[in-house]
Amino acid sequence: MYRRLLTLAALLAVAAPRAASAQMTHDEWYKATGKTCSTVDVTAAKAAQIKTDKYNASTMISPDSAKLIALCAVPGKIGSGEMNMANGRTEYAIDIVPNKKKTHTKVIVDAQTGAVLSSKQFGGLRGLAGWVRESAEAKKK
Repeated sequence: MYRRLLTLAALLAVAAPRAASAQMTHDEWYKATGKTCSTVDVTAAKAAQIKTDKYNASTMISPDSAKLIALCAVPGKIGSGEMNMANGRTEYAIDIVPNKKKTHTKVIVDAQTGAVLSSKQFGGLRGLAGWVRESAEAKKK
C-alpha cells in the first residue's frame, strides 16, 4: 500500500509540471511559437495593409507579426484587416482568402500575446460574397 502511494506521488510529480506548461487560456486555441510556417509568403504578407490605429509598439505585437500568425493558422492570402477592442483587449481581425477555396476566413489575433483567439470560415452565399470582396481588395494592392 505504501509503495503504491509512493509510486502514485512520483507519477503526479512528473506529470503535473508538463500539464501545467502545456495549458493555454480558455479563449486561445493556437499559441505562437516564434517560428514562421513554411506555407507563408512573408513578402506578400508584409505587403498587405491593415488598419492599425490602435497599435502601441511598447505593448503589442507588430501588425506584420499578426499577419504571419494569421496566415500560419489559415494559409491563404490576406484581403484586409483592422484592429478592434473586444472584451477589454485589443485584437487584430484579419480577413484571409484561403488557398484553393471560394470562401473567406476571419482570424482574430490577440495584439498583446499573439495568440489566435478565433478563426471562422464563412461558407455559402456569405462566403462567396466575402471571397469576391476580399479578392478584389487583394488585387488592388
